[in-house]
Amino acid sequence: MNQTQPVTLRRADEADLDGLEQLLTGLSDLSRWFRFQTAIGTPPRPALLLRMLRPAGAAWVASRDDRTIGHAMWAWATLGVPDMVDGRVAELAAVIADDEQGRGLGVHMLAVAAADAIASGATHFLFVVSTSNDASLRMVRRRWPDAVAERDGGLLTFVAPARLPDQPKESANVIHEQVRCLQGREMPAPRELRPVHDPVPTL
Repeated sequence: MNQTQPVTLRRADEADLDGLEQLLTGLSDLSRWFRFQTAIGTPPRPALLLRMLRPAGAAWVASRDDRTIGHAMWAWATLGVPDMVDGRVAELAAVIADDEQGRGLGVHMLAVAAADAIASGATHFLFVVSTSNDASLRMVRRRWPDAVAERDGGLLTFVAPARLPDQPKESANVIHEQVRCLQGREMPAPRELRPVHDPVPTL
């Protein structure tokens, strides 16, 4: 895979059905499990693909050289939200092609989804992460350090105040600028995606 080609990010729609199917079909079993925590079929069920492209929120796809290499979304959470949370909760999720992981694309896509969710009124974010998914656990704990976690078997459910990664307080102009970038059909990912090495947290 030629990773020198630029990555573009845009809102997902039904025209992305085939690309998303190819992305999910090409994932390792472990990557599929970490994203969905259940079997999704090969090829994935059409109903799943449509839910990913038309969530009760918004979705994006990343592509490189006409190949779909990532998907991110947010959706209003109705299950798994602790009783103590007062406000509107958006669940964030992303999946990146195996050969594109570890270079920052997932964090970038989650930041875009987070900005859109905040602009839509989200006050908290929900993340559901396998206890075996060290990379995602490090990412959530580093970038949303005030997230509160609850364990349910092999899953950790994190709830955090809604803000962009690495920014403890969100000013209106930061959110506006992030959302303004989404108004066009397509936008570039950062010019140079670099390896992400989040420190290992104390669980």
